Amino acid sequence: MEGKAQREGASNGKRLTVTMEVDTLDCPICFEPLKPPIFQCSVGHFLCSSCRSKYLDNKCHICSAKTTFSRCFGMEHVVQSVKVPCSNAMYGCTKYVTYYQRVEHEKACDPWVCAAWGCFCPVSSCTFLGPTDALEDHLTTDHEIPSTTLPDSDTVSLRLQLGLHVLQRNRTDYFFLLKLSLVAAGHAISIICVQPSTTEPKFTCNMNYDCSATGFCESSSWHIRSSSLSDGFPEGFDLILPKGKIPDDRNGISLRITIHQALSVSRASLQGKGPTPAPQGKVRLLDSFWWK
Repeated sequence: MEGKAQREGASNGKRLTVTMEVDTLDCPICFEPLKPPIFQCSVGHFLCSSCRSKYLDNKCHICSAKTTFSRCFGMEHVVQSVKVPCSNAMYGCTKYVTYYQRVEHEKACDPWVCAAWGCFCPVSSCTFLGPTDALEDHLTTDHEIPSTTLPDSDTVSLRLQLGLHVLQRNRTDYFFLLKLSLVAAGHAISIICVQPSTTEPKFTCNMNYDCSATGFCESSSWHIRSSSLSDGFPEGFDLILPKGKIPDDRNGISLRITIHQALSVSRASLQGKGPTPAPQGKVRLLDSFWWK
């Protein structure tokens, strides 16, 4: 690969981004990364300290010349300056480490440890994993999923299309993700709070649908489940709009949503059970039990 460099920042920073063949930084005998102390023959051929101890006859491994091996402080300075990204960068690790320390770093950098603070992309076949703000940007930019900002009033009117919809709240480490699906009973709507660690429900959602064309209205309230989306979008639904009650509107379904801090947590949530599907008809939530 042909080397190339680009200067970063101010000229007094003396920092370059450089692309080079990785074997330039490896010992030509054992092929392990070079690290101090580094030795060279009288001609300038490098070898690591481990291999140096094996060549007690003072014969160069490349040019075969009789020589004395001396420290190469210039090359030591180079290898100490080369920083590379962790191989787990795609899983959320943002560390840049010295090249010869990368293997040691990656032994301790378990990608699933990274996953403990990261969230997964729910889109099928996508392997993205990162912090919630990065995932939110990934969904809206790379997958072009529509997004709406939840105002300070905690109530928003929006139009859902089939698929996903991001509902963001400014200056938070979480966001809400809605999903509209077609099921046998009608239009199924779900909402989750996307955050790295699954916790007890922190929010309640009140969702209202009112259609002037058919005279049908529906209202439902529930505790919002939280998920890192490690297993995709959770199964189940929170509200169903019955088939035949919704006009054939290609522009989507209009809803009014209010999200509040949860005042209580259901026993089922504490036991790790999934949500109970919402029945049809008008309902209200009382300590997470559905009432007709």
